[in-house]
Amino acid sequence: MVGGMRIKWQDVALTAALLVLGLGGTRFAARLQGAEALDVPAYLLIALAAAGLLFRSVRPLWTVGVTTATIAVYLALAYPFGPILMSGVAAMYAVAVYARVEVAAACALVYALAILPWWNDSITSWITWSAGWILLPVAAGVLMRLRRKSAVDVRERAVISERLRLAQEVHDVVGHGLSVIAMQAGVALYVLDRDPAKARASLEAIRDTSKEALDGLRSELDTLRGSAPLTPTIGLDDVPALASRMREAGLEVSVEVQDVDLPEGHQLAVYRIVQESLTNVLRHSSPGVTASVRVYTVRGELVVHVTDTGTPSTFTEGHGITGMRSRAEALGGTLEADGSHGFSVIARIPLPS
Repeated sequence: MVGGMRIKWQDVALTAALLVLGLGGTRFAARLQGAEALDVPAYLLIALAAAGLLFRSVRPLWTVGVTTATIAVYLALAYPFGPILMSGVAAMYAVAVYARVEVAAACALVYALAILPWWNDSITSWITWSAGWILLPVAAGVLMRLRRKSAVDVRERAVISERLRLAQEVHDVVGHGLSVIAMQAGVALYVLDRDPAKARASLEAIRDTSKEALDGLRSELDTLRGSAPLTPTIGLDDVPALASRMREAGLEVSVEVQDVDLPEGHQLAVYRIVQESLTNVLRHSSPGVTASVRVYTVRGELVVHVTDTGTPSTFTEGHGITGMRSRAEALGGTLEADGSHGFSVIARIPLPS
């Protein structure tokens, strides 16, 4: 760490490589160009140009400034073209990766103009050299920057999607549990003095529902922490038990589930759709309303149909219906909710091949 800036080991390695290349290769470049032997200032400038790359990740503009100024002084002192120019290439790439595109373009122009006064060939040759030694590194850096940003965006979308999934699971688990608990508590208070046995049964249902909701919530929290869930995956086999708890809460439910082999993800989605649908009926229906659950396959689709015998009504789509629809659509299916003949939910999900 230098001046509060954490220097990456990759930058140290690149600087060392450029230093070795510059100090070792410039002598041979001088011979090829018929130049005089290098003196100590030349080697110091070569080392300084390479040292500018130490800050390329944390201060790319420093890197460009140090490297460009050093190379300009080096050429102004009539030292031969050589490996020192590789430090300029690395600086152009770094500023394109770590700075904005317009900043990188401005740096490339400044660097090219800094070389121009000491260029001995034609202007056409200078343009060709600039395209190869300046524009190409900048273009490569911009592409790398875009690639990294794309990868970050993909990861962020995945994180957001997972958070939404967990939020939906928590909503379904806790919302269902609290609805059943509230209903059972009301029953228990109503019959507490007249029918202790019924009150006891309601309290036992509250206990069991609370335990299931807590287990489900703990499972989702374990998933959020990255550890394996403590409870097994919920599936179609759990739908009858769900209906039984609804009956204990006062909602008469009939269940017809076709025996079909489905992946765990499909089974969980079906269970949550049925759970949320019955929870909505329990919350909003009048006494005496009954519900039915049918899960069956037809023409390559899995159909989940939950209806009740309530009176026709209009409803505003809330988080529950939105969540059910999201579950169905995540598996390539659709979900429709209708209140024209009592509350009805129909989800159609393609069967996995």
